[in-house]
Amino acid sequence: MKHLNSFFFGLLFLAIEICLPRFAVAQNNEAHATLLAWEQRIRNFMLDRSHDYGGTNYNRGLFREHINEMSAEHEIDLMTYRYTLIDDYSWIKADHAYRVSMGSLNATNFAIENWIKDDFNFNKRNKLSINGYQTQNIRADRFLFYLGYDHKFAGKNHIGVQHTLSDEKADLDANFYYRYGNFTNGMMEFDVTLMDWASNIIEGLADNSRNKYNQRYDVTHKYFKWPKLFSLKLISPKSKHLKAELVAGLQTKSRKKVDNHPDTLQYIDQEWAHYAGALVEYSNEYFTAGLTFRRTFSKLKRDPIRTSNYDLKFGNWQIENSAGFYAATRIHKFRLEQWIWYEYNIDRLQGEKVPGDLLARRFKRIPFHYHEKRLKIKSRLLYDPVHSGFKTGLEFHADYIYPQDKAASNGVKSFTFRQAYPIVRNRSDRLTYTIGYRFNEKFYLLAGFSYDLDKDKQSGIGLPRATGTPTWFDGGFGRLSISW
Repeated sequence: MKHLNSFFFGLLFLAIEICLPRFAVAQNNEAHATLLAWEQRIRNFMLDRSHDYGGTNYNRGLFREHINEMSAEHEIDLMTYRYTLIDDYSWIKADHAYRVSMGSLNATNFAIENWIKDDFNFNKRNKLSINGYQTQNIRADRFLFYLGYDHKFAGKNHIGVQHTLSDEKADLDANFYYRYGNFTNGMMEFDVTLMDWASNIIEGLADNSRNKYNQRYDVTHKYFKWPKLFSLKLISPKSKHLKAELVAGLQTKSRKKVDNHPDTLQYIDQEWAHYAGALVEYSNEYFTAGLTFRRTFSKLKRDPIRTSNYDLKFGNWQIENSAGFYAATRIHKFRLEQWIWYEYNIDRLQGEKVPGDLLARRFKRIPFHYHEKRLKIKSRLLYDPVHSGFKTGLEFHADYIYPQDKAASNGVKSFTFRQAYPIVRNRSDRLTYTIGYRFNEKFYLLAGFSYDLDKDKQSGIGLPRATGTPTWFDGGFGRLSISW
């Protein structure tokens, strides 16, 4: 019952959005959403492994949703600071654009994302593309570029190649694709990515050059089975007010040997992963409404080599499923949006022994099987002129977590997990005020700060309990978006 007031607050926005279009004047300015920016973030995690938290050979798998250094409000922070799927649509459509979002994660750290893209057309058939992504949000610390070439054949056929540019030599990926159509009018695209194609060569050089002056090469690895990423994008044209998207990717099973030379620790890592997303949207001149589904899956299996001193044998599964609904409408200079997501997430670590950074009660290493249901709400009421002018608004954000399993000894849900990873807080909600200026349709600045509705009264460590002094300020942020 304690969440009902906040939940009804979100539903009030939804009711307004459903009823208000009856009185709205047609704007001929339809809003659309897309999953392609979400997919790009997932691909960055899969391709740029060296700059994910823990690095290439981290023992907690690929997506690393639950880690010690992450605050209990990490998810609601990202939901507050980042662009929405509707904002992403404008980004994907632009050929030349830059955008940044940044906001406070804790007393000393910001979450920041810089995205930049530029297309240079040699002629009607040949194009060079440059896409850059800089991310710092505790789960990742990366500065990654994609350099690509696209050739258009007769009709709507395209073939192309992209390559990642990074400061880690063993983390290079080559992507080849075929595309029919385009994002605006409908398209299908098939990609094959050769992941870490230079890894064995580079790691071999690092292994052979190991000496007292090259301590950074203490840990090396060698692939016995190289991973590949197969992906698909299907974007439908709009037909009778409806459009749909489907994105999916499969990272094939990889197998590699990892050597920790000073301690003669050797083990075999096997890993595979996939993601999938779907969107169905109805839009007209009065309102837009849609449904989304997103899923990520990764699995890591680690086995010691018999002749090695390494004695940890374990496996890690991370699964996230999210089903969402959104609605948006514009009435003259006012814009309303309602977003609701329902999630079912699993984080499982199993084995006779687990890594030493997972220390539970009395320093005993124990596995865990954490799974949760999660409800997220984002409601927006914005004064946002289409062409230019002052913009401001109010937003409501909520993240409600329902851990599912209980410890038999004390009845505390996910007690084992809470002890090792103190990020499970059952409630986070805030009211956000934004203010900014739109210079024109392609350029705006925005800043905001949040009022803490939950007052940070609950600790996520061990037994849920009230702790500390109630807070009021819940972080500030800024965004800038420009295209040309």
